[in-house]
Amino acid sequence: MEPEEWVFREGNGLRITQNMLSTQVIRNIQTNYRSLSRYQEQIASGKAINKVSDDPVKSVQIMSYRSALTETEQFKRNAEDGLNWLETTDRALDDLTQVMQKVRELTVQGSNGVNNKDSLESIAKELKALKGNLGDIANTRLGDRFLFAGTATDTAPFENGEFTSTNSDPLSWNVGQGIYMKVNVNGTDIFKFQAGGLNLADTVEKIAGELEAGNDPEQYLDHLDKQMNNLLAHRSIVGSNVNQLEMMVNRLDQTVLSTKSMLSKTEDADLAEIITNFTTQQTILNAALSSGARVIQQTLVDFLR
Repeated sequence: MEPEEWVFREGNGLRITQNMLSTQVIRNIQTNYRSLSRYQEQIASGKAINKVSDDPVKSVQIMSYRSALTETEQFKRNAEDGLNWLETTDRALDDLTQVMQKVRELTVQGSNGVNNKDSLESIAKELKALKGNLGDIANTRLGDRFLFAGTATDTAPFENGEFTSTNSDPLSWNVGQGIYMKVNVNGTDIFKFQAGGLNLADTVEKIAGELEAGNDPEQYLDHLDKQMNNLLAHRSIVGSNVNQLEMMVNRLDQTVLSTKSMLSKTEDADLAEIITNFTTQQTILNAALSSGARVIQQTLVDFLR
């Protein structure tokens, strides 16, 4: 009779064979190896859960947290990009405000009645230079995108001394679930806004022409004031949008931190506990190997003694 067929009777006739003993010993050793391998993987990765089979319920939670984190981080990047766009726009409008204030000062200077022809021509020349500044501001870019070109951000809106763009479509950034923020100021609302039938560039050009002709440009001061009021109204909107996006960025940042915290609590391993379990499992495995070796190596003579 082969060793694996040896039969023992215990209790109420229960039959335990050598093959059964060997199989059970091997099964226990394999179970211990699997536990040890899992602890090793947890120590190496720093994660309590490395595959779905480790904990199906928590694995679903982890995937949900990661999906939410990815989405929130994208919303945050969008909000930061929109905020950068608005801040750059506000700086450009601030430059435009200073140019318009200088235009008004020169217009007042040219209207005082004490200027000779050379002085008037000098003022007119300075005004034309300021008109060139208007074009530079109208073509302000963030990276390779024109700020005041509507959605046609790859096309310069100001060319040949005129604001030629007719694109007034809004640019909106997705900064939350169903939340979109408009981040651009339509250039047409600034540079094509008319006062007295003239837009901003034409007003400056007209004042310069009056001075060159020796005429008093005082009548255009009211036009400039209306242009300035329109500009300030749009700057106010930009400032309000900046405040909203700053709050949105802060809120998204807090959401990212809280989601990361929940993800960490769910998937990160307690290394101190894992190392303790690993050491304990090694001891158990060594004991199983030692006892298993004695059981499996027994011979028929051992059982006949």
